[in-house]
Amino acid sequence: MNLKDLCYFYDLSNLQSFTDVARKHEVSQPSISYAIKRLEKEFHCQLIMHDPSHRTFKLTPQGDILLRHIKKVLPELQGAKKEILRSISSYDTIGFPPIIIDYLIRKEPAFIENVSALRNIHPIQEGSIELLDLLSRGDLDASFIGSLEPILDKRFSVRNLMTSDLYYILPSGHPLADKETIAFSDVMNEDFIILDEHFVHLKAFQHLNDQHHHAATPFFQTDDVNLLKQLLRKKVGISLLSEIAITKEDKDLIAIPMVKNERLTLYVSLITLKENNLHPKVLNFLKELFS
Repeated sequence: MNLKDLCYFYDLSNLQSFTDVARKHEVSQPSISYAIKRLEKEFHCQLIMHDPSHRTFKLTPQGDILLRHIKKVLPELQGAKKEILRSISSYDTIGFPPIIIDYLIRKEPAFIENVSALRNIHPIQEGSIELLDLLSRGDLDASFIGSLEPILDKRFSVRNLMTSDLYYILPSGHPLADKETIAFSDVMNEDFIILDEHFVHLKAFQHLNDQHHHAATPFFQTDDVNLLKQLLRKKVGISLLSEIAITKEDKDLIAIPMVKNERLTLYVSLITLKENNLHPKVLNFLKELFS
């Protein structure tokens, strides 16, 4: 039985369109039709109520039975395939959010001292939201993740590394730059430059905005921290960043804490798949960080 045929059948049950399934998998529409025919031959029954035009779609009772079992089996088979491929790979795929990797290089001597371990690492640099999704799908072996609360998930082994408060970041000379703390109500009419939906910073902004009836609107979103800072230096707006994102080179930017009852914290964790065995050099490299 072909694993791709099961994938096509599963997607067909969700999308209910031969054309859409073919487009998703970048194959021809007849390829999907032949896959269904192979499955029907395998199970000696009709699985789909056939319509020559493919304009209507309905599973037969036997198709419903197959779908119910595919939902249980397919994730395991796909997970097994990914795990086996990882086990014979010469490197581990590790996720590094830009802010966290920058912090590690600046602050953690173990990162540079054990740089030889990087030969066994295939790095993926994305925001924490994107990396957590990749990890959930089994496309990463491990990842550093920033989150607004501790991650509790039975699929993962989670090592909490550190916490970092979130600050309002203002350009020098801003009227609020002398304040000791800032409430969201003080800045909700400002032009916010925010890291985009792949980062937890947008979630933090949305959380604060929810408490004020969505009075604020992001002026500009980006996935580039350096671009964000450059815009702040041009006095284009203000931002929201974790403390670890601020470097010695950012002396012209002012970081001001949130008021106590609105304070948000970034949790930095190292997350690995429970069933995954990392290469010894990579495992040692990760253990020495924050030790």
